[in-house]
Amino acid sequence: MMLDKAFAGPRRRFLNVCTGECIRMDLPVLAEHMLVALTPEGLLLLLHEPTHMLRLLNPLTLQLTDLPPVTALLRPEQQRRSLGWGLKLGDVLRVRGASLVTDASIVAVSFSDPMVLAVAKPGDETWTAVDDRHMNSTLPFAGRLYCAFYLGVMVLNISSDQQPRLVMAAKWNKSFYLCQMSASLHLVDNGGELMLVHRMLCSDNEDDDDSHSDDENGDDSYEAYLRKYEVYRVDLDDGILIPVKGLNGRAVFMSMSRTISVSAEVFPFVTADTIYLGFDCDKETLEYNIADGSREPCNSDERVHPCSVVDCLCNCIHGTGKLLA
Repeated sequence: MMLDKAFAGPRRRFLNVCTGECIRMDLPVLAEHMLVALTPEGLLLLLHEPTHMLRLLNPLTLQLTDLPPVTALLRPEQQRRSLGWGLKLGDVLRVRGASLVTDASIVAVSFSDPMVLAVAKPGDETWTAVDDRHMNSTLPFAGRLYCAFYLGVMVLNISSDQQPRLVMAAKWNKSFYLCQMSASLHLVDNGGELMLVHRMLCSDNEDDDDSHSDDENGDDSYEAYLRKYEVYRVDLDDGILIPVKGLNGRAVFMSMSRTISVSAEVFPFVTADTIYLGFDCDKETLEYNIADGSREPCNSDERVHPCSVVDCLCNCIHGTGKLLA
């Protein structure tokens, strides 16, 4: 994967999360494109402004794959801004994630603005819209694309005789409500096992009825609440989510946009069965122990507040934010 902050001009640094090795690559093609997303497979999703086409770049081979223009997916106001107001499309387009599915023959992109999951393959003239509901996260796993919703985990079903659609893969086995303002769901490939992290806001003292009351100024007492993280194994055979208290000896690095699992044996500076949280998840960079819910600040430069999981990963391994640039 590409380290977001590790660049100078066209040069980028890439980390192999399986081996811990780093390489640097010159990518002159970035001068003509805007980077809009990184795929879990290590590819770069680029926007070509003159044609409004999306392209996939393999940073190791420098091969570019053309995908359809995104113009037809834009909301009317986005089209007015990009086409009539002279703004660049990259200034109004927002992509949550992208990945390869169906033997890497189809590209799936989760757009957050416009809010739509769309698929296309090289040679298509247009994107096919699949679903316009809010998705917390998407992740390719075992050749298929999984999406986290408040209902559970859904999978993208693609067949030759039907339009692409999402079907339920694993439901919550309890009554569940997801507040999109204070909670989120994060899918992660944990060493070959699909898992889901539920980020939520809970009362610091759940037995104290006053913990939900307003303070004397009428504002919510935010200090009475703490972030809590629950982990589930996605059982695709039985179609359920099973609570777990460990990560099989691995560590998970999580931000609001990306979640990555690494081996504690490959990265000896991390602690097994621990979630390392980016600053955007909990207002500070934390280590969260899955077994007992304890939390400790990460050992990083206090002046650096990493806002992506890659920054968080680099800070925890190297212990400094200076190595990010």
